[in-house]
Amino acid sequence: MNPVLSSAMAALIGASMALGAASQAAAQGARAPVALSADPQEAGLTCFYSAVVTGGGNTEAVAEATWFLFDTARRVTTDAPDTFIVKVEELADLPPPNLESLAADAPQLLPLCASRYPLISSKRTITLPSDPLTRDMQCFALTSYMAGVAESELEDAGESPFGKRVSVLADTLSAKLTEDRLKAAGITDEAAMQNLFSRSLRDVSPLGNPMKVLEACEAVVS
Repeated sequence: MNPVLSSAMAALIGASMALGAASQAAAQGARAPVALSADPQEAGLTCFYSAVVTGGGNTEAVAEATWFLFDTARRVTTDAPDTFIVKVEELADLPPPNLESLAADAPQLLPLCASRYPLISSKRTITLPSDPLTRDMQCFALTSYMAGVAESELEDAGESPFGKRVSVLADTLSAKLTEDRLKAAGITDEAAMQNLFSRSLRDVSPLGNPMKVLEACEAVVS
């Protein structure tokens, strides 16, 4: 239950940064204005990669930017919430629509992304669900996913401070989600747990910026 950033995504991020930097270096004069696609999936992917590239591939930037993938996947899995993680993985294997100009366009795109998706740009305090199991599962799903990001090819096997931060929290939450506790909630097999994990991660994006959700989870666990 620890999804990791796919090697395909890691390669795409590296390629987008290299190609974008090259196109930026070759550009002469002021750049033409950019715009986000009206297509929700294209816009979500563009904003995800723009945030990642602007963050220099930093793990925290990638972790925060995954909100765009979560939000895009959530909108198309309304009728099949158990397929949320599958959809996120599908999105993660897609290249940015503007691969060749991404790094050069990203600074102009980020304000557009903030306007299109105000929830991620808001730094408001996060209110976690009041139900303890729902809250613990959402925090566990998020920290497990972030730990997967930290263990990806973008970071040195999760040994960064951020990687350690989310891994420790994920382990703490995992210990709280005992077999007896899950059975009492009707979660009796691995398939049911996977579905609960997928639904829990799906329900994180409406809470707000994932880094603020992480802070709220840390406050509850500490």
